[in-house]
Amino acid sequence: MLYREKALRHEPAEAAGIADHFQRLRVKIENNVFTGSHQVSPADLHKPDHLHNIYLGLFKHLMEWVEGFLKKHKRQQACDDAWKEIPPYPGFSVPKKAYREITQWQ
Repeated sequence: MLYREKALRHEPAEAAGIADHFQRLRVKIENNVFTGSHQVSPADLHKPDHLHNIYLGLFKHLMEWVEGFLKKHKRQQACDDAWKEIPPYPGFSVPKKAYREITQWQ
């Protein structure tokens, strides 16, 4: 939105000024697949949630460490039993399988 506002402030005759302004900001102004398409706004397109992906990676790493710890101390079954006994909570579905039986997370 900021770039659009900056571009609209310049007159068409000042195209070099717009290019210089964005070059100073290190923003490339190039045509893309949506150039000329008035029905598609890039701002409305799906954007990946990088923070969510980082959290998933950290959780996976942590649980691999926890699983190794439990295996070393022969406590995996106790953890699975406790996992299946988690009480219901708003927005959280109660697990139906032991933690080690889960193959895919949503």
